[in-house]
Amino acid sequence: MMHPFRCEICGETYLGSSPPERCPFCGAAGKLVLPAAEWMNYGKIEMCQQSYEDCQKALELELNNYAYYKCAVARAQSQVTETIFKRLMKHELEHAEVFAKAMGIELPSAPDVTCAGDDVTNMAESNKHETMAIKFYIEAARRAPEPRIQQIFRAIAEVENEHLVTTNMYK
Repeated sequence: MMHPFRCEICGETYLGSSPPERCPFCGAAGKLVLPAAEWMNYGKIEMCQQSYEDCQKALELELNNYAYYKCAVARAQSQVTETIFKRLMKHELEHAEVFAKAMGIELPSAPDVTCAGDDVTNMAESNKHETMAIKFYIEAARRAPEPRIQQIFRAIAEVENEHLVTTNMYK
């Protein structure tokens, strides 16, 4: 029997007999995919100036990574790398939406970015993007006084770590 679930991080819905191992939209751990009746819409989050600035920086990072992966998808040299870059691209856009919602703003347009014409270079560059994001998100979670902001940064840092593991396997 199919049941409705919602991701506590991105709010996206999932229908299944049980929660997935990871949110298929943002990549958050399955423990954060709740029965729909238990889900809470946090909307705009009241936060201190430092947390707002950290969310702003995270939004920029995520939009930049989304644009980078979009370029990498277009230049992928194999179906496997195209598939990986496409999933990472979608996760990054979902993460950008999470930060924009938390800040109570519209999602800005992604920047124009370039990428290499080969998968090896793009995987190595992806590794740099993910490493930078993980480090920043862990720092931002530590200094955020708001429990919800801490939760978002920690959950997304974990997803970015999974991205790092994936890109390390294929670089």
